[in-house]
Amino acid sequence: MVTEISPLRRRHVTAALALIPLMPLMAVAQKSGWPDKPLRLVVGWPPGGSADVVARLLAEQLGRRIGQPVIVENRPGASGRIGAQQVARADPDGYTLLFGAPSELTIAAATVLSLPYDPFKDLQPVTQVVSGAFMLVVDPRLGVGTLGELVSYAKSHPDKLNYASYGNNTTNHIYGAQFCAATGIQATHVPYKGGAPAWNDLMAGQIQFMFDNAAVLMPLVRAGKLKALAVLSAERIRLSPGTPTMAEAGYPDIGMKSWLGLLAPARTPASIVKSLHDDVAAALSAPDFARQLEERGMPAYGSTPAEFAQVLRSETATLKVLVQKLGLKLE
Repeated sequence: MVTEISPLRRRHVTAALALIPLMPLMAVAQKSGWPDKPLRLVVGWPPGGSADVVARLLAEQLGRRIGQPVIVENRPGASGRIGAQQVARADPDGYTLLFGAPSELTIAAATVLSLPYDPFKDLQPVTQVVSGAFMLVVDPRLGVGTLGELVSYAKSHPDKLNYASYGNNTTNHIYGAQFCAATGIQATHVPYKGGAPAWNDLMAGQIQFMFDNAAVLMPLVRAGKLKALAVLSAERIRLSPGTPTMAEAGYPDIGMKSWLGLLAPARTPASIVKSLHDDVAAALSAPDFARQLEERGMPAYGSTPAEFAQVLRSETATLKVLVQKLGLKLE
């Protein structure tokens, strides 16, 4: 079974389609004010990862609709928090935006004691852009073909396994800690500064497994450089229909929904936030763009600013409980 379009996404796609006949008028109206210069779309992660890839696709689409270039700026470091802090402190004029992920937003709010920005007070949600599914992959030389075999191997080789993440208390760190707790295995967490260096060490045999977005892992899986064991989604994904879900493999409580979204500095004028939301919603409804995202395992998933804000608050509350349960160290 593959993932179908959610009712929420269907509703926003329908609303976006209704805007399409108005797009020329919207473009004319925007010529008289915002935007009259290029926009910066800040990504708190290195080039090549899932956030960067989707941000560049979105930047191209958004630039066409607003009539100005949208320039992606990578500001990696501190598990995405450097980029988020930069946007939180930017002028609220609609020209500096954040393409954010859970690590620097909900996870940071739940795990960082002295966060230099408040995700709820310093940033204005615009819309979720995509949903996604994380995937558990292993080094093929490990000789395991299923999740059960990985667990058996780990129990017979205690303290011999390492798993990678983007950094302490990032999404894949939490997934790895959940996995170890649920299966009763021991594995050493090794934090990296992004996906690419972690993948390289995984393929070199220095790391034995990791969780990452299926969109960026599948080319390596198809090339035989990594072995996919499970996906962290409610249903199997179209990108890899032969890979079972964690629930099918016997571990239904591992993982949470993955997403990427657009945010602006707090106090950005409501008219600009609405224009951004409407333009992104229209872009997500375009068949070519939707297909590009689907092919990368990151299906379009629009939401209103209020709905996105509720997701951030609800997920943060859930994560605070989970982090305490796992005994992860707060930063």
